Order: sequence, then C-alpha cells, then structure tokens
Amino acid sequence: MYKVNIPPCQMACPSGTNISKYIRLILEGDLYEAWKVNRAANVFPSICGRVCVHYCEGDCKRKDIKSRVGPYISTKPVAIRGLKRFITDNLTPDYVKRFLDETLPIKKNNKIVAVIGAGPAGLTVANDLILSGCEVEVFEALPEPGGMLRVGIPSYRLPTEVLMEEIDLLKKLGIKIRLNSALGRDVTLEGLRKDFDAVCVAIGAHKAMLMMIKGEELEGIFSGIDFLRKLSLGEDVDVKGKAVAVIGGGFTAADAARCALRQGAKPYVLYRRGKEEMPMDEEEKEALIKENIPIHYLTAPVEVISNDGKKAARLRCVKMELKEPDETDSRKDRRRRPVPIPDSEYEIEADIVIPAIAQKPDLSTFPEDFKINPDDYSTSMEGVYAGGDFLYDATTDVIKVIGQAHKASIRILKFLGQEPKLPDIPQKKRRNRSPWYFEDTQRLRREKFYGGWLDSSKEAYEEVEESTSQELAAYESSRCLQCDFFIDLKNDWTCHRCGNCVVSCPQGALEMVRGEVPPGQPEAWFNSGHWRTDETSKVLVNPEVCIQCGVCVMICPNKCISFVYRE
Repeated sequence: MYKVNIPPCQMACPSGTNISKYIRLILEGDLYEAWKVNRAANVFPSICGRVCVHYCEGDCKRKDIKSRVGPYISTKPVAIRGLKRFITDNLTPDYVKRFLDETLPIKKNNKIVAVIGAGPAGLTVANDLILSGCEVEVFEALPEPGGMLRVGIPSYRLPTEVLMEEIDLLKKLGIKIRLNSALGRDVTLEGLRKDFDAVCVAIGAHKAMLMMIKGEELEGIFSGIDFLRKLSLGEDVDVKGKAVAVIGGGFTAADAARCALRQGAKPYVLYRRGKEEMPMDEEEKEALIKENIPIHYLTAPVEVISNDGKKAARLRCVKMELKEPDETDSRKDRRRRPVPIPDSEYEIEADIVIPAIAQKPDLSTFPEDFKINPDDYSTSMEGVYAGGDFLYDATTDVIKVIGQAHKASIRILKFLGQEPKLPDIPQKKRRNRSPWYFEDTQRLRREKFYGGWLDSSKEAYEEVEESTSQELAAYESSRCLQCDFFIDLKNDWTCHRCGNCVVSCPQGALEMVRGEVPPGQPEAWFNSGHWRTDETSKVLVNPEVCIQCGVCVMICPNKCISFVYRE
C-alpha cells in the first residue's frame, strides 16, 4: 500500500530504507552512494544483505502488474536483499575512510548515554546517538559484541568477519564497547543512570522457553539458542555421531539442525504443524532437504526418555492434526490449532534434544515494578528507555529491531533536548525507460538469488549463499519499477482531455472524469461541446494500480504528464 507517496517496498521495510534510490545507484555504478542510502536507514547493510527476512519483497509492486503482452511477464518481486548484499560485497577498500572523512569530526553536545547490549538494537541506538553528537558507551555481557548476530546466527549464514567489519566502523565513529559487563553482575541500572544522562536497555531475547514436558531436566537437553551460542563462542559441544532431535519450525531450529550436522551429528526436525505453517522461509526448508535433514511435520514431543535415569535416549512423540484457530487467539496471523491424534504416540531415538521454540529477554535482574511503555519506548525509571526485543518481551527479526531502535533513539534525543542528525544524500534522476513495457518480456523473469547448502566443495562453516555477479545485479536492478517517482497530472487548460493517456494505460490506473458547468462560470472553458472547469473535468490516477511504466508520459501530446519524485 501507499502512504504519503511512499513506495510499498519502503513502507514494508521496518527501517524505512529508500530501496528505489539505492537500486538506481546500482545501475549508475555508484555503489558507495548506494551503501550510504542503505546505511542511513539500516546500520548493518552487509548483515541484512544476508539474513534480512525482506518484508520489502513481499510488497514489491511487480506483483500488481497486469500482463497484456503474453505469459512471460514476471510478477515476482525484485530480489532486494540480494542487491543489498551485492552493494556491500563490491565496495572499494577505501569506503570506510571515505565515510569517516565525510562524517568526522562530529559536533558534540556534551551528553553521554549508556546502552546495555551490543546487539543490533543497542548498536543501532549507539550509532544514531553518536552521529547526533552524544558520547556513547555500550555494555555487553558476552565476551564478543554483536548479540544475537554473533551468537545466534551461524557463520555459514553470517560470517563473523562480516559482522566485525560493521562493528569496527561503529568503533571508529567513537562508540565505546565494554565486553563481559553484565547487567546485575558488573553494572546496575541505578548506577548507570547516575553516571549517564540517559540509558537504553537493549539486552535482547536470550532466554529460551521450555517445552514443559516430562524429562526436560535430563542431560543432553540444550535450548536452540544455547546450542548456537556455545558453538559460536568455541565451546565444546559433543554431538558427533548422536541422534539430535530439534524441536521447532523457525530459523533457530533450522540453524541448530544444520549446525548439528556440521558437528557430525544425525539431526532431524520435529514440527507440530504442517509445511505451509512453518515459519522458516522456503530457501531454509530447501536447504534442510538438500543437506538430508529429515523434517517430521505434524509431530510434537510429549516426553524425553532415559535408559539410565540421567541422559536422554529417546523421545516419545505424538502425531498432530490441525483444527480451526482458537477463538480466544487474538493474533492477526491466527494459524490452525494443532491437536494430538489419539493413540498415535511413538518413540524415536534422541541422544540430544534441542528445543528451539521461542526466546524472550531475561528480566531476572530487573525489579518487579519495572515497567515498559512500548508506545514511546520509555520505562518506569526516568531517563531509561527500552529497545529491541526487550521492548516487546519477545524475539523478533533483525530489521524490525533496527527500525524500532531508530525510533527509540529519537525518543532518547528528545529527552536530552537534542535533534537527530540525518545524512544528506542527493537525489538521482529517474530512468526514462520502464523495464516492464519496453524490454524483452522474457528477460523480466527473476533469476535465483537466495539459498545454499553444504556440499562436498565447501568447508563445514563456509558461507553457503553466494554473492551475485555485476551482470545479474544490473539485470535485477532493471526490474525495479522505481515506485518513488509518481505520476503528476496537470489538470489545467494545457490538458485537452483527449483521453489518450487513459486508453493507453496498460494497468487501467487512469480515469477521465468529465463534469459539466453552466456557461459563463468563472474559469470555465469549452471542450467537446461542453463547458468545463479544472475541478469538474480531470484525469485521476490510482497510485495503488499505477506501476510507473511511463506510457502516459510518452503518449501525452501536450506534455501534461510527468514523473515527480517525492520522499
């Protein structure tokens, strides 16, 4: 949908990234400026180019194309995430120096802010505050920065060196990061509030939810996030040769199963709903299949069984069937309700059980009366604000966290009496030709961009998804409809109301309204045997249907139609 002339892809992006602009810059070969457009809204473009769930692609305007020229018109979205990665993978080595030369020195405002948590939310807040003139110190409980990006996403999806390059840039901007500094153990909220002008709590969702089944206390039970954290930090986790049952259907479950495979285990996944309801995306499901990791759909564990009373040995499971959603479920995305099938229990080998069903923030160090207001990111302690997963007491995805953290930063700056500093990025002109209408329709299909899996040519934790070529990036960029430019219709005396634009529009997005007025009315003019005014006789455009193809611009005999950029 459109709102205040914002393209649907940008509307769908939680951080509001100006996607159309950076795609035009790819076509112009200016990858540095394209990177700057990304970074203005998204502090971690190289990371999101790999692990973003790309809401933008789901709302790409290509899905609304009405084909008039055969079956080959592709309504598949532009591979926006892949183009973002192409930008960051092909920057010249001096891009950091260029950015620092343009950005530093930053005029200071004599405010100092503490951020608790060096994950995507905390580091986004730190970035916004440092660029706005604050001094920022980040306190991180783990021995390495990055939060869930570092310990919750395996290096075959997000290489550690890619993450550290992003964090190193933040340090060069002046952000200080204190590691091994846990809230409650090494620092207190009260102490930080006393020493700093404001505090942002962005501790992330690192506490795993339990399955609440019998035998969950046995040896050999790891939560998905604990398992991934141990592997990421180089801790010993012995699963080689063992049967590993991973419980869940999200990315953490997929990552845990694929990591177990890379550790020499025999993993499989149990999910209590069907394939269509599974939260992980199609590329991840395909990767599990390609790596020969079985997925048992409509299956739920009911008990972990031990042979010696100490260690896990088997799982007792039950088959499920899906019923209509519970009427008490108030969620917008209500899924069908899994219900156990009577007399369908069976046992399966499971030396290791990894529940990866959900996570939430650990609130054990906070007082019971500590409250969070999700509307303005404030808390019950004056000058203390919440960010990221901590705000909603649940886990979410990286780009949502980044978008929310930007809003928290604005609230903190407002509390401090400061204004956020936004980068100045000049606008680029629109391409004249539309890829939809003028180019070979068969070239408009979307090529495969995403996905990858372990094979004999790769090391265990080598990145599985490859970057794209310059040629493919240019082709994919040309599929963008440039929805940040809007049709501007001059409904004045220069328009003869001939209707050519309405007839020629391949989308049916234009409508001619012909209203009459009595003769002699002020500012009335005569057309086709009737008196009209600019208000009663005009051409209207439906921005929900228009695909910015430019046919009306080219066909108008009086040049009354043009593209106008609106940001």
